Amino acid sequence: MKKKHGKRAPRHLRKSAGRGRATSRPPATAGTVGQVLAYMEDRPRVTLRVKDLIVELATSPRHEREIRDAVNELLKLGKLQRVKGKKIQLADEEQHQLITGKLDMAEGGFGFVRPSSGEGEDIFVPPSKLRGANHGDQVEVSIEVGFNGKTSGRVLRVVERDDTPVTGRLIRLPGRGGLVYPDNPRIPGPIEIPEAQLRGAKEDDRVQVDVSSERRTPHGRVTRVFGPANDPRARYKALIATYKFREKFARAALDEAEQASEEVTEEELTAGRMDLRDRMIVTIDPESAHDFDDALSLIRKKDGSYELGVHIADVSWYVREGGMLDKEARMRGTSVYTSHGTLPMLPERLSSDLCSLREGVDRRAVTVFIPLKATGEVNGDARVTRSVIRSRRRFTYAQVQELLEETTKKYGDKLPALRSDSLPALVHHLGCLTDTMRRLRFKQGGLNLEVPEYEVEVNDQDEAVGIQRREVHESNHLVEECMLAANRAVTEFAIRQRGTGPKAFVYRIHDLPDPEKLQDVGAFVMSLGLEWPLGRHLETVTSKQINSWLQSLEGHPLKEVIEIHALRAMAKAAYDTQNIGHFGLGFANYTHFTSPIRRYPDLEVHRILMGIVEGGSKHGKDVEGNLQRTCDLASERERAAQEMERHSLRIRQAEYFSKMIGEVFEGMVTRAVPKGVFIDISETGAQGMILADDLGSFFFDRKQQTFVEIGGKEMYRPGKRLPVRILSADPDLGRVELEPA
Repeated sequence: MKKKHGKRAPRHLRKSAGRGRATSRPPATAGTVGQVLAYMEDRPRVTLRVKDLIVELATSPRHEREIRDAVNELLKLGKLQRVKGKKIQLADEEQHQLITGKLDMAEGGFGFVRPSSGEGEDIFVPPSKLRGANHGDQVEVSIEVGFNGKTSGRVLRVVERDDTPVTGRLIRLPGRGGLVYPDNPRIPGPIEIPEAQLRGAKEDDRVQVDVSSERRTPHGRVTRVFGPANDPRARYKALIATYKFREKFARAALDEAEQASEEVTEEELTAGRMDLRDRMIVTIDPESAHDFDDALSLIRKKDGSYELGVHIADVSWYVREGGMLDKEARMRGTSVYTSHGTLPMLPERLSSDLCSLREGVDRRAVTVFIPLKATGEVNGDARVTRSVIRSRRRFTYAQVQELLEETTKKYGDKLPALRSDSLPALVHHLGCLTDTMRRLRFKQGGLNLEVPEYEVEVNDQDEAVGIQRREVHESNHLVEECMLAANRAVTEFAIRQRGTGPKAFVYRIHDLPDPEKLQDVGAFVMSLGLEWPLGRHLETVTSKQINSWLQSLEGHPLKEVIEIHALRAMAKAAYDTQNIGHFGLGFANYTHFTSPIRRYPDLEVHRILMGIVEGGSKHGKDVEGNLQRTCDLASERERAAQEMERHSLRIRQAEYFSKMIGEVFEGMVTRAVPKGVFIDISETGAQGMILADDLGSFFFDRKQQTFVEIGGKEMYRPGKRLPVRILSADPDLGRVELEPA
């Protein structure tokens, strides 16, 4: 009987002819790959079919297979490119670059690679070209230009797997282990956990898992159990793990802190520690502060000028370079302040005791004396010294604000005598001087962009029951201007001493804004029907120009949403041994000196300054290299701390709104995307989303980045204010979903 001939079955339904035998063949040899590449390099503009290449080069059936494999390998490496369907060509250098960078996954399964060089735009990578790479991995990608002219990336290899811990909620499968749903929605899940790898975790626990990349479906093992998933303490511990911070200090570091001496000896005073215990020195901090690491004094001279004293806890006296405390502090990089709790950089013995400038207690400090004119300008060179101080008064911001209002009513524009026993006079002079300094700073180019901060109120069960915007008063600005002046003064002091001091220094730098991001801001502003005065050539835009534009928006109903977009265009500040200035502040020379108790770079600055003042400064390229590595680590830890603080706040906000389902709040549209509109919920700092499907009869206008009513005039565009109803809130993901009320 003759067999019927017809169409062959699809490849995935055909039975393997060699069942039980290995069907894969060895990859092409390096020699064949080199032969194919050399042939194509001799013909850079020629397009060929693979069969044409085989006709030209193949010497045997086996060699033919190797040529096909070599072509596939060179396509993966980006050395060759496909053109006109099945033809191949030597890859264009400009079109097929190899870029290394960090992969950021999106919830849709695609990703973006941020180039490690910091140059160029993020590279879009579709799901089909990820090749097993996960969120956070360092990858090498080839850049490909499609037939439509759009560029995308193909992951060639994973350079380094991301070691960020994966945390999530466990759902048990009786007798079969469980599934962990990651807290980060960009991580593929759920993750399968075998019964033997649960490590005692129970249903609905929050856990940390070690994920294996050996299989296509995510699977792993539990490495830590934080506790019940809805317990705020368990969420806090998971956040600490996710952002690679430590909750506890090493025993050796705690022992070192306990052994530190409180008494200021005569030998120290003889060796040059200035005794300032008779000066009128005060601290000004929030009501809730537990440590006070900066203090202020002010002397008025006969000619009407001032000497501002900024006194900072002498942390470097206790944290000796290379010791266990130093290693702990360097590894942490910064203290972290979240709505779930605080992670100090240094143990409590130092942060809340020996390095806390408490009222009426002798404390070691590093003091900078800054000569200032009454008009706020610097009036000479600053002096830096170790000191011992005794704070006369522990003020809160609220108390100083009350004093400022009282003394302004009492004295008006007149200045009372600045006596050593009059705290109200001291506060009044400080208020007048720093107000002048602040106005001068903005006039000289400092950006007047303030990021609102929010406080979460919790009950006895550590549950969010309220959110308030943190109020900023003149008293806050008073302290801020003094700290900025001190940071600037010690930087210029170090630069002046460069001949005899260290060749390297830690600068706080802030680069120019990205011109393309500023162009996006301009397009957004013009889409609102407003003028964009900064023009198109934004490579050399100055902070003065941006300030002038922001001032022109004063009183405009859309000022708040425009400032949000302007902030997103700004570069991120960082630490570096190479000085490029600070764009945001308008300072050519700037560092961080005023918080060594909670920022490691400040501690390094103290060490450098004391090396200048007391001798023993270190020189050499190795010192500069070590300092740069410290700067890089501190910048990375600072970014991690900021992300953790924002993540904690989003969780608390969602936790609060989860009890408000159905309630109505005022909101403002900040951004529109095809998926829906983002809404800032007034006075809470929370951001929610109204999905496009919940808007009703609206379509998305991509050009205007706006939802427009079909057949009507209603629009959802940035700046629109509207009442919104809480639809749902998920604390695990830190998300709030809304609908128009």
